Amino acid sequence: MDNEKQGNGLVVLLAFFTGGLIGSLLGLLFAPMAGRETREKIRDASTDVRDRTISTAHRARDATTERVTELVDKGKARVDDATESVKAAVEAGKSAFVEKKSELANILSNDKDEEEAEADS
Repeated sequence: MDNEKQGNGLVVLLAFFTGGLIGSLLGLLFAPMAGRETREKIRDASTDVRDRTISTAHRARDATTERVTELVDKGKARVDDATESVKAAVEAGKSAFVEKKSELANILSNDKDEEEAEADS
C-alpha cells in the first residue's frame, strides 16, 4: 500500500511539473513578443523545468533508496532475532528431551531392579 502512495505522489509531482511547463509555454506563445524572443523564452523555460524535474526525481530516488535500505536492515534484524529465538527453543526442547529420557531410563532401570529382586526372593 505504501508503494501505491509513493507511486501516486510521483504521478502528482510529474503532473504538476508538466502542467507548469504547458502553462509557461502557452503564456509565452500568446505574449506579444517577436518569434525569436518567444522561442528563446520557451527554450529557457523548458530547460529550467527539465532541470527542476530531474533534481526532484533524484531527490525522490535518493529518499526512496534510503527508506528501502532502512526497511531491509530492519527486516534482517527481525529475521536474526527470530532465528535466535527458534535456536533457543530448539535447544530447550533438546535439553528437556534428554532430561526426560534420562528420567525414564532411571525409572525403567529401577523397575527392572525391583522385579529382579522380587524374582530372586
